[in-house]
Amino acid sequence: MNKDELGLELKSIMEEETKDICISNELINKILEGKKKTWKDKVREFLNKEIEIPLAPAIIGTAALFIITFSPIGNNTMEKNKDVRIINVGSSQIILREVKEVGLNERK
Repeated sequence: MNKDELGLELKSIMEEETKDICISNELINKILEGKKKTWKDKVREFLNKEIEIPLAPAIIGTAALFIITFSPIGNNTMEKNKDVRIINVGSSQIILREVKEVGLNERK
């Protein structure tokens, strides 16, 4: 008998004897606690964490973000458009703006 046949025979005997054995969750947890975790195990454990977000705050936060993003409050759009004149020439438009700011590239 060579090693492969002996290994297969031992495997089949062990499977036959242990097929009715059940391990409790407590024993499984104790075995896993004793095992040293590798960095891959730590990453998997972190990625498999369950995140619970309460529904009401999530809806309120989304609504607030939507209102802040799409509301004209704080944009000062009325002040920006006060000094703008649009001249229509045929199918083109000329936009004239009065700018009171001095840029870095402008010379005196």
